[in-house]
Amino acid sequence: MDAAVPIFQQTVGPLGLDVPPAGETGFEQLVAEYRAQLQPGLEPAHICGMVNMAECRAALIAAREAGCAPVWTSWVCDEDGESATRVHMLAALFVCEGMGAAAFGIDCPEDSADGLLHELAAYAQVPLYRMRAGSATPYPYEPSPRDPDAIPCATGTAPCFVTRTIDVGEELECGPDLLEDIIAAEDDPVGAVKIAIQEQDDVEIFAEHQYAVRDALCLWSDVPELLEGALRVYQGRAFYDGTGQLEPEDLERLSRLYGLIVL
Repeated sequence: MDAAVPIFQQTVGPLGLDVPPAGETGFEQLVAEYRAQLQPGLEPAHICGMVNMAECRAALIAAREAGCAPVWTSWVCDEDGESATRVHMLAALFVCEGMGAAAFGIDCPEDSADGLLHELAAYAQVPLYRMRAGSATPYPYEPSPRDPDAIPCATGTAPCFVTRTIDVGEELECGPDLLEDIIAAEDDPVGAVKIAIQEQDDVEIFAEHQYAVRDALCLWSDVPELLEGALRVYQGRAFYDGTGQLEPEDLERLSRLYGLIVL
């Protein structure tokens, strides 16, 4: 897959901010910061030089809300394919691709670029490119068919994969013990952690403790607005196991906006 590099009408970069516990900025404040930098309707836009998931996701949401699509998104990483905040580029790719990025790029040491882009090309479904000295160079490749037994998700830092028959374990409620429950759940021999969002306060509790999720995450709710709230603040790419009563059109919208995987 190859794509000509467009003439970007506007570019935004890192703000040096992060959500708790790594930083002190609320996620919606991050979205507002990027929204203030973007001119509505001025497209295409480039989200350039990202190093943490919260800023990248906030910029993607802000660009969408400003009507700046298409958006190209690039990250800075080391020779091992990790950003300064330990985000693996496969996780960044899965999140950005799911949220509608038109292309994904990396800015990395020169002698590592081909190997890292080759690794990304095994999973990518959007054009890839390399950033060097402020210039973007397309990386030509042919997309591989998606393996139905390896559906890409991501935590806030790492890629993970689920199957349609994955065991999600016991459903966790967003109570005062959520952090301990997440840690305990990840010690069980199951494939994913499942968290229920049943009221508005649950979104805030989940946002506070989501950093502890180290396995694939199943988010569950019967209320589309609550599920959307949780998806908006989750700094990874979650899935939905189909056990709720949400309408197909709601799930399609959440998948399109936040990359929700619907099993």
